[in-house]
Amino acid sequence: MMKIGMMRVFFTCLLAAVATVGALAGTLTVTSPENGAFVGSSTTINFRIAGGNVQVTVRAQISKVGGGASTTLETRVTPDESGNASGSLNWNPSDSFPEGGYDIQVTATEPGNTYNTVNLTVTLDRIKPRFSDFSPLRNSFVRGVVTITAELDELNIKEWRVTVNDADLPNNTGNTSSVAVVWDTSFIEEDGEQTIRIKVTDKAGNSETLEIPVTLDRAAPVVRVEFPRTNSVVRPGSVMGIIIKVQDASQDSVDWLAVLVEVRRMDGTLIRRASRLRWAPGGSETERIWLGRAPVLFTDPDLFKITVNVVDKAGNVAVTQEVPLTTGRYRGRERSRGPQR
Repeated sequence: MMKIGMMRVFFTCLLAAVATVGALAGTLTVTSPENGAFVGSSTTINFRIAGGNVQVTVRAQISKVGGGASTTLETRVTPDESGNASGSLNWNPSDSFPEGGYDIQVTATEPGNTYNTVNLTVTLDRIKPRFSDFSPLRNSFVRGVVTITAELDELNIKEWRVTVNDADLPNNTGNTSSVAVVWDTSFIEEDGEQTIRIKVTDKAGNSETLEIPVTLDRAAPVVRVEFPRTNSVVRPGSVMGIIIKVQDASQDSVDWLAVLVEVRRMDGTLIRRASRLRWAPGGSETERIWLGRAPVLFTDPDLFKITVNVVDKAGNVAVTQEVPLTTGRYRGRERSRGPQR
């Protein structure tokens, strides 16, 4: 009977010990990153401890899939009265860590306690997205419906977003390598400087923003022929000087190549184009002066005209200017006829 009693005491103590060991079994949970996630140049491995007793050491062994670069991170946390604790490990891979897949093994150790091991695989992407092409160009002039486009050098795009003056546009997000968003400028009240922004974020959290400053210009240039004056007499065999004033959104909103000055017959037939001598700033920040010349030949008609056509960089077309002129021969014939009876 005594032996049976002693055996009962032994088994009772053994069960209590086993129960104690079971109670001390802890749990390790990695809350981020998730298995299969993309990570960048600054990655935080967040974890939670449950069922802890004393100070717990948490380690993360990180190694390149297939061999190569590796590192070990370590930290310590102390559980609270309920046996819970949380913490993090920061991985800031240098250039010696090539982009690609990495295995992460996270373990927790504590005297007199056991924990599970967490294994996950992530993809390292340290390079920010790049823009290989975009439109419209910086400091260009726009009007009407503008298509904003960009080509992205990035394989793991999470999202791109296009804004104008920090305001969203319709259908302005996507995750493709090509960006194409339509901007209707009619919703902008006043012409002037506008800022287009394209922000791209990849799956690793790397982001890059492209800023495209443009000028909204919906007004046509105002053109005036300063010289010669209407019905001026131009001597055959001379070189006629021409002065034209062009006023638009700014001194840079009209290119001299888009100022077309021509000598034409009165029926509109082209005789010749005038040549440009200077394209000079005018008297204000919105004014330019076109200075040029055109020869008047003895074979030219007695009556002819100068025509001026101007298109600004935004595509606004100015009203065509016409200045009728004469060589004087026509007036001489009119005088020689004398008064008509």
